[in-house]
Amino acid sequence: MVLCWLLSNSLQALIGASLVRFYIKGTPHFDRLRDLGLFLVYGAIAAPFVVSFLDAAFVTLNGWGRGSYWELWRLRFFSNVLTTLILVPPIVTWFTGGLSSLRAMSWRRFAEGGIFTLGLLCVSLIAFADSGTNPDWAPVLLYAPLPFLLWAAVRFGLRGTSTSILLVALLSIWDAVHGRGPFAGSSTEQNALSIQLFLIVVSVPLLTLAAVMAERRRAESALRASEERLAKAFRFGPDAVAMVRADDGKLIDVNDRWEFMFGYTRVEVRGRSTAELKLYVNPADRSDFYAQANAAGFVRDFEIDVRTRGGEVRRAVLNTETVELSGVRCFIILARDLTEQRQAEREAREQREQLAHLTRVGMLGGLSGALAHELNQPLTAILSNSQAGQRLLQQVPLNLADLREIFEDIEQADKRAGEVIKRLRALLKKGEAQQRHPIEVKDLVREVLELTHADLVTSNVEALIRMQENLPQVLGDRVQLQQVLLNLVVNACDAMGAFAVAPRRLTISAITDDLGAVRISVADCGKGVADADLERLFEPFFTTKEHGLGLGLSISRSVIAAHSGRLWAETNAEGGATFNVCLPAQH
Repeated sequence: MVLCWLLSNSLQALIGASLVRFYIKGTPHFDRLRDLGLFLVYGAIAAPFVVSFLDAAFVTLNGWGRGSYWELWRLRFFSNVLTTLILVPPIVTWFTGGLSSLRAMSWRRFAEGGIFTLGLLCVSLIAFADSGTNPDWAPVLLYAPLPFLLWAAVRFGLRGTSTSILLVALLSIWDAVHGRGPFAGSSTEQNALSIQLFLIVVSVPLLTLAAVMAERRRAESALRASEERLAKAFRFGPDAVAMVRADDGKLIDVNDRWEFMFGYTRVEVRGRSTAELKLYVNPADRSDFYAQANAAGFVRDFEIDVRTRGGEVRRAVLNTETVELSGVRCFIILARDLTEQRQAEREAREQREQLAHLTRVGMLGGLSGALAHELNQPLTAILSNSQAGQRLLQQVPLNLADLREIFEDIEQADKRAGEVIKRLRALLKKGEAQQRHPIEVKDLVREVLELTHADLVTSNVEALIRMQENLPQVLGDRVQLQQVLLNLVVNACDAMGAFAVAPRRLTISAITDDLGAVRISVADCGKGVADADLERLFEPFFTTKEHGLGLGLSISRSVIAAHSGRLWAETNAEGGATFNVCLPAQH
């Protein structure tokens, strides 16, 4: 019979372990509700249920026990379930980190464990001792260890709970075997069944409670760790962060960067609204910001002027998200100081404008001879017509028709000279107003060619214009775009002047590309540009001219980029190069 029980119990252990291992990968942790549930279902119930049939059969075949097969099966089933419940959890928990946890315990924890163990022993000895002197108290004393078992489940985890259940089981079985306690009043079979059911009913919920409490402690620990990480990220983040109540705009908390940026401490601002602190320079901007936050639940890249504690006005960009904190709707507002960045951008823009102005002046200096010729023609015509008019005035009779024609010629010559001077003043004017208006591309090209007309004639360059019909307007600054085209035309003339080409032809065309943008192309038939230098042409201080500075094309590309366009160069198959300006169409 001993050999049969050895075989059946070993088989039960293998079945239970295999089922648990199948569902639990790695080391089982009974303080996790899932692992414990799998152990209870497969290890403590399924495996004993199957093997109890074999146990009862062995007992029947050996003639070892009394009663029917099903009575033997019932006794063996509950016995195997109880054995698994009171032995496996303590063994697993103590051999998977139990000893190391003892060394890490504080003296307070040791003292609590000692008091608990002493109390459980005393109560168990009283509850399961001889109750014959007062049998009416026996059912009440039976539940006396329950508070201590709950204490173990709440305070000592599954390791303490399973060890306490094992201790209570050993004491109750010891007293029952010696005829003492509440489980010694009936037959041996009934007493065994009573102990089994009692310990099973107590063990399952207590082990489950211990697992639930352990998972809750882990969840609380993970939550605390997460809150600590978030608190550190909030406190020491690179951006100024403030928590603001959505309903009244009062500050809940701010981080260290916010204190540094605005000059207030978090103690000073808690419970005070942004309006009360006058953090926003313009109340309309503040209202607009909160209106967007309330409507959409978030705000992105909202630039606004803010005021520090000392009254200094700074430029900041705000981003906000809506969150629920303890049931209260709040805004998490991130503020980034842009004051230095905007100042640097403003200084860079001013330097770029000054450099562009100097480039225009230098360019017009190179065209001074041609411009003088442009002015000399209308001035000479005015002088000639005025002299002719004086001679006509001396004639008798006076020819009024000829005088009227002379005056009309003088007026036209004067307007022509005025237009030249007007364009020169616009290009020589310092600073960029950045006034963008719809511009007709054909008018823009015509004005540039009129400025360079005399230089084109002097250089023996033939200018061809090819414009698409119904070309849309572009939105831009006329002076800046004139500077770009003027630079491209002058560069084309220089390229053809250094290369013997007859005839020298400059072609300016404008079309609408596939994306609906307007593309202006300036093509020459000069010496062209090496493929390796096509992109380097637009780098500052790179030039292919003998006396060039290498700034014209770099400034031109920055101007076109500021107009949301593109400027690039191509090598022509028949020789020369083409510079393309692509600008968004104004619809």
